[in-house]
Amino acid sequence: MKERFAIRVLSERTGVGASTLRAWERRYGLLSPERTPKGHRLYSDQDVERVERVVALLDEGHPLSAVARRIKARTEPEREKGEGAPQKNLWDGYLGHTLDAVRDFSSERVEAIHNEASSLYPVELVTERLIEPVLSELGRGWRERESGIAEEHFYASWLRNRLGARFHHALNQAAGVRIVCAGVPGSHHEIGLMLFSISALTRGYRVLYFGPDLPLEQIPAVVRRSGARGVVLASRTEIPEGMDGRLAALIPQVGVPVLLGGPVSDRPVERFEAAGGVRLGPRIGVALKVLGDQVPVYGGGHALNRRSGRSAAE
Repeated sequence: MKERFAIRVLSERTGVGASTLRAWERRYGLLSPERTPKGHRLYSDQDVERVERVVALLDEGHPLSAVARRIKARTEPEREKGEGAPQKNLWDGYLGHTLDAVRDFSSERVEAIHNEASSLYPVELVTERLIEPVLSELGRGWRERESGIAEEHFYASWLRNRLGARFHHALNQAAGVRIVCAGVPGSHHEIGLMLFSISALTRGYRVLYFGPDLPLEQIPAVVRRSGARGVVLASRTEIPEGMDGRLAALIPQVGVPVLLGGPVSDRPVERFEAAGGVRLGPRIGVALKVLGDQVPVYGGGHALNRRSGRSAAE
């Protein structure tokens, strides 16, 4: 008999939000779950494979409508001339409309555009194709525009509030191991860290979020008292001189994997890596795969106590 599980489990295993999965079913017929007598959806391993295939095709730039046709027809995508253009135009449209809304300081329009995109696409794709480009555009020449600083502050404030609400909602659904997420000392930007933390939550990790600029000497006590199984640190900018050695010294103190993410992790961090530290890279999707290899969400085969996040052997 095939295992059946709820939409929350499918969301955790694929990283695609439940609302997005329901939209794929409702608008495109990509999923056809069984139903309990009370109407609750039930999924199988075949649904996991299908969702992962959809995500892979979306990440390659195929339009969602084309992906749906091919998945339902059980055909592999052909490299048709110009096939990626509709998808590119879609994200260009989202980007342009969002920038116009920000320049008009219309939080209602920003919210509506974000809601439409996030209802159809996984959070990592929305992050890479919409949120990060908006932040980059606002940060480009912001001193030259009449209200450039205000625009950047407006969008960052909206995004921080939006992500905070989503974080607390996802936190209540997560049942996996705990991980610590924080910015390295001297860091002041947290949007990227928040986006990564939300994506980790959708995969089942219970995130202990500490924001930017956390003193490294505090982390061993946090890990010891919380039972965290991993530490994710992040920075957008170059780490200060001497920080590489301090990160390396942290690893034996905590006794769990220490991972470094954000743009700074796109380059070697020699002493940190020599001590066993792991670079995640700047892309959230890739970083989550590395995290899963280093810190399995449900304890790497141990019998997991879903209430505490620790294995039964502890």
